[in-house]
Amino acid sequence: MAGPTGSGPVARPTGGVPGGPAPHPPDLAQVRRWTRYRVSSSRRARTSWPALVSRIYSGLLYLAVLVTLLLPHLASPTSSVRRDPVGAGAGAGEAASPWLGLDPGWVAAALLLVLLGLAVTPLSRVGPMFLRPWEAVWWLRLPGRRDGLLLPVARAEMAGAAGLAAVCGLVLALLVGSGWLAGLAWAVLAATTGWALMTGLLLAQCRAAPVWPVRAVLAAAAAGALATGLFRPLPAGAAGVVGPGYLAAAAAGVAWSTWRMWVRPRLGDLRDADLLAVVARSLGAQVSLLSLDTRALGRILSPPVASPRRSSRLALAAWWSRRLPAGLRPVPCTVQADLLLLGRQPRRGLQLLAGLGGALLAQADSGTDPLVRVVAFLCAAWVATHAVAEPARWAWFDGVPDASWPTSPILVRAAHLLVPVAAMVPWSAAALVPVVVAGSVGWAMWLPVVVLAGAGWAGAALRSGLRPMPDWTAGLITSPIGSLPPGAVQAVVAGGDAVVLAGLPTALLAGGWQPSYLLVAAQAGASALVVWWGLVTGLRR
Repeated sequence: MAGPTGSGPVARPTGGVPGGPAPHPPDLAQVRRWTRYRVSSSRRARTSWPALVSRIYSGLLYLAVLVTLLLPHLASPTSSVRRDPVGAGAGAGEAASPWLGLDPGWVAAALLLVLLGLAVTPLSRVGPMFLRPWEAVWWLRLPGRRDGLLLPVARAEMAGAAGLAAVCGLVLALLVGSGWLAGLAWAVLAATTGWALMTGLLLAQCRAAPVWPVRAVLAAAAAGALATGLFRPLPAGAAGVVGPGYLAAAAAGVAWSTWRMWVRPRLGDLRDADLLAVVARSLGAQVSLLSLDTRALGRILSPPVASPRRSSRLALAAWWSRRLPAGLRPVPCTVQADLLLLGRQPRRGLQLLAGLGGALLAQADSGTDPLVRVVAFLCAAWVATHAVAEPARWAWFDGVPDASWPTSPILVRAAHLLVPVAAMVPWSAAALVPVVVAGSVGWAMWLPVVVLAGAGWAGAALRSGLRPMPDWTAGLITSPIGSLPPGAVQAVVAGGDAVVLAGLPTALLAGGWQPSYLLVAAQAGASALVVWWGLVTGLRR
């Protein structure tokens, strides 16, 4: 193996006879540096000047588009409308808001922390510390400790997490009108928070421990942000530097001590089998992403289903099967199987709660643009619908049980619809409580909208889980952004389109639309269409 300056070994062996075998294997860090040098040299030799100019042009174009979109908001960041603390701006005749005047900046920060909490499990499934497939094949067979091999990966991931979090914190602070000085302070706080989050995930990976403590810390931080938003707005100007500065110093201290005391000494203790499992999942996730197969991607990034601790008596299936005709007996059996599957995945309940929190936070500030509230409500509904679509996805991956029932496929799919209905109707009821409390909608109109929206989202869950794979065999389609495969649009929008169609009337109601019976009729039509759509999706004709 030739080094950068000659044809000898990677590093001169210490001791031994000159020209003889090295008494110690080469350091894996040196092997990594040598490989990186050779790959970068060959890449520079193969890269032409037109290709380099094209990459620079594309990067500048993306940057110009981003600046154009953000410039109207960043030009005068201190001119944004800011909420007063609770009770400070309420007149004598004004009705109190059911959300006690939550500051939109703190609401956005809480939403960002909730999203990070949802991303903890997928990140732990693919590492977060991982090797590329060819790196695992080449390097894991070599002798030596793994810390020199994995240390650059860990540093790069911590730096990437800190940089991404800093950008998110800066943009968030500027969009809510905190000013440039406070925005920089919040960017530093976000960077240290991202660093601490990645350090916690690395510690969990090194110790082969669960990641729920990291998720619990993020949930507590989101609750703290909401509690703070009840009493004071997001600090602006020089006043917004002190608090974030202290918090950033604390987060940096926790991250640094965790890294030096627990993570860094344990990098060499990672087993090759665990690294290879992470490599396999990362490669599978990359292949699924390139093929736009979000079902396979979600299955890879989700933790395995928990094994049952004891045998189930199947009481629901046994009781109903004795009282129903022979043609309907598969219905309670299918419902029982769906309940068992969801019961062994507690994270689906947390996902429902996260979606409910997003739907409630979308209505937290009446001064927010109605379109933003509608889009946020639909995104929260998509998160909840994705949680209850798990039985349908399992039925798509393994269709043998459904095909084995002595009844029609439509009836089996209708049975898969019952559990999502039972979950989404209460979810819809809780998500629309704010409009009832505010007096915008009466209870008589609230009840049919809740039932119809829950049924529609259940149909969207059925369509999302049972949608067929697109046909990739046709020729490429020419578009303004380049050539696209014929099934790209179908693979991206299938499932989400049904969620938008089924929930648009309800989202308009949550966004401040004037309630009317025409809206109820639109919700009934949309729900009926989506339920029928889910029942017939993917059936062979």
